[in-house]
Amino acid sequence: MIIFCVLFLSMPCFASKEILNVRHWTAPDHTRIVLDIDAEPEYRVEEDNNIVALIFRNTLQGKQIPAEIILNKPGIKKIRFHKIDASNLKVEFHLDEHKKTDVFRLKKFQDRPDRVVFDVILQAQSVQEEVLAKPQPLIKRTRIIIIDPGHGGEDPGAISKKRVYEKNIVLAISKEIKKEIDKIPGFRAVLTRSGDYYVSFNKRLQIAKDLDASLFISVHADAAKNRKAKGSSVYSLSTGGASSEAAKLLASNENLSDIIGGVTGVNGKNEFDPIILNMFQVNTINLSRNYAEILIRQLNKITCIKFQSVQEAPFKVLKLPDIPAVLLEAAYLSNPVEEKLLRSRDFHKKMAVAVASSVSQYFGNNTSVYEYITAKGKENETRIINKMSTAKYTIQRGDTLASIATHYDTSIAVILKLNDMKLTDKIYAGRKIIVPAKDTKNLSYKKSIHYTVKKGDTLSSIAKNYNTSVAVLLKLNNFELQERIYVGQKVLVPSEKTGNIKKYKVKKGDTLYSLAKNSSVTIDELCEINNINREDTLYLGQNLNLPK
Repeated sequence: MIIFCVLFLSMPCFASKEILNVRHWTAPDHTRIVLDIDAEPEYRVEEDNNIVALIFRNTLQGKQIPAEIILNKPGIKKIRFHKIDASNLKVEFHLDEHKKTDVFRLKKFQDRPDRVVFDVILQAQSVQEEVLAKPQPLIKRTRIIIIDPGHGGEDPGAISKKRVYEKNIVLAISKEIKKEIDKIPGFRAVLTRSGDYYVSFNKRLQIAKDLDASLFISVHADAAKNRKAKGSSVYSLSTGGASSEAAKLLASNENLSDIIGGVTGVNGKNEFDPIILNMFQVNTINLSRNYAEILIRQLNKITCIKFQSVQEAPFKVLKLPDIPAVLLEAAYLSNPVEEKLLRSRDFHKKMAVAVASSVSQYFGNNTSVYEYITAKGKENETRIINKMSTAKYTIQRGDTLASIATHYDTSIAVILKLNDMKLTDKIYAGRKIIVPAKDTKNLSYKKSIHYTVKKGDTLSSIAKNYNTSVAVLLKLNNFELQERIYVGQKVLVPSEKTGNIKKYKVKKGDTLYSLAKNSSVTIDELCEINNINREDTLYLGQNLNLPK
């Protein structure tokens, strides 16, 4: 018993904590050192010239950690560990010159232990200064496109079974996207981070605001417990709930990045500040959806798409009140096949070309997106559009320029030109706009053939190939506009067009909107078929013409 007591008293029984690991990153404005600790740390800070020391109570140095770590990173030379006594430890940070530092603790979170973070603050050129310092081309205005590689530094994002980190993959893809966008005359892409370090949500958004950016694209790679899950997807901001459970889960995970990345003054809540929320303009969200729909069409050409429609969720990183913003999930790191794709430089380049093409199309910079417009100049462009048969369309709730353009088998550029609009002009329910006319009186759905969907097909491209409209395809196949089509799927397409209209008696509860929706035509088209006005009242038993 005496021997046992002596042994017990001789042990460093108060040193119950241990520094497990030392990690570090360098960002443009700071160098960060992180000490992982197996329990909540107790420490005080001492400063002496260019040495800042942390004195830890009841803490041991991990056996795998050397007494001295040479860093030679911006602002700091090395770290030294000194054992003060059996249970106390001194960690010295040797700065290369006297610089401002910031020390704070991070509580245990998810699979990450308690941490002490030591930041050396650097005098760095801001992203805005860096962009403005570069020579500008001789144009009226350079459009700034913000490319935001998700995660970084302390926050690795998704991790594959082969230990491939999302933060590294999305940075590589983002750099390729920047190269492609920079090739477009009048455009310049700016990365929110260019290395392995974490940038807070607020700072990412501030970069976009400071540069008066025209578009914000956050790049990510998805992960799921189901290893068969696959495909790219595009998300826009929702000020309410998410469009699906998958979107809700994704937003919940992504919104934790500030906590994981070591940003102080944040918590795990996903709610928006109601004051900031009120700043959101419906128009900005609609513009975001417009771009997202174009991006999906471009992605369809190069890869598998998880959702053919734009998904919505309350992502913190998309909280920009006046800048269109989307979040791109490139593919699934948890899927072995797509993990291989994500590590492929060829896939990075294809993804970059798709994003750059969508940017070009969105801003009407590429003449190939003008279905009715040739490259012969403004005079020819106006002449062609002036000859076009047109109709009036009243914008419905949920419409975007992209969805209207798809429905009328045209492009956003044509709709803008017909209405003398700008891409940033607000559209709202009830507004009347001019659209290319469709011959709804002569539609037939009786004679049809099967078509097998090929890679890169969309409803719009299939309709164009068969000299018909998306509305006809939707009616033939009993599809919704947002419904996904996939490679190998058989869809019905018209083999010819002949007049075929059915008679319908108005029933209780019928409205022009419900009848038009059920017939996959617009209200204006329905009015045209029946020679009535939108303001006319329907009555029970009234005979109407509807497309079969």
